[in-house]
Amino acid sequence: MSKVMTMSDAVSKFVKNGAFLYMGGYVCRPPFAAIHEIIRQGIGDLTVTRSNAADDFDMLIGVGAVKRFISTFLSLGVYGLGRCYRRSIEKGIPHKIEVEEYTNLSLPMMLQAGAMGMPFVPVRDMVGSDLLNVRSFMGENKYKMIESPFDGTPTLLVPALNPDVAIIHVQQADEEGNAQIWGIGGDCQIGANAAKKVIVTCERIVSREVIGKDPSRTILPAFKVSAVVEAPFGAHPGYTPGFYDVDFSIGYLYQQASNTVEGFEAFVKEWVYDLPDRTAYTQHYIERFGYKTFETLQADFDYGFPVSYAY
Repeated sequence: MSKVMTMSDAVSKFVKNGAFLYMGGYVCRPPFAAIHEIIRQGIGDLTVTRSNAADDFDMLIGVGAVKRFISTFLSLGVYGLGRCYRRSIEKGIPHKIEVEEYTNLSLPMMLQAGAMGMPFVPVRDMVGSDLLNVRSFMGENKYKMIESPFDGTPTLLVPALNPDVAIIHVQQADEEGNAQIWGIGGDCQIGANAAKKVIVTCERIVSREVIGKDPSRTILPAFKVSAVVEAPFGAHPGYTPGFYDVDFSIGYLYQQASNTVEGFEAFVKEWVYDLPDRTAYTQHYIERFGYKTFETLQADFDYGFPVSYAY
């Protein structure tokens, strides 16, 4: 059964005010097209999570869509800390979000536990750190310290995470939702599988036959997916291996704009509110920077080494 729909329909149907969202994009394939649509629809009071958060989360915080953030950190990469994130925490602009901080290992482990149907998971990397001294909205449930039932040693447990909705961007998927990636995976697979519902956005929709030719790339089976949205250039200004490179010029533009509230608001107006969809976004990019610049982002086509599944 085809689950293909527009981005507008997918977001309005499955992302509600107050939802707990996982949004993929650990270094690459951030679901910017979906995030822009969430902003356009004015959805708010969100709890959001991903390890290694970046400008996509910073933008959601800046427009006031986020209430709570289960985090590891949030940076703009080479351009330093997220400006909207800092304003929210330090000055309450547009409002102060609640943050529960974990490490870049513990948080994926929490999603892994959720994906496996486990209520919690033991971790070691937070032990002895100041992360144990600060609790926010999760209170006493941020972690538990127990004695190991095997040898009595102190053992730190963190709870499983099961987001209401995961939104991930992938290279390709079929109409039923079998989704495939290559390149850096991060916590994308476990985050999606931990969620109750999943929206898959993709660079291209392919046939089930194409998916079946290289099944090891499939990170998500169709039965987990609620919606499939074809969204070429959907991770920009992030990158999607095999399709286009990271756009540092837009990253710099965002950093400069988000230094002030007024600059941030102007940026979001130009790149989100004034553009109805990803097609308009791409066209605006080409008009603003020229087709040659757009073309230089595109990956050169090349075949990877084939994998034999013969026995």
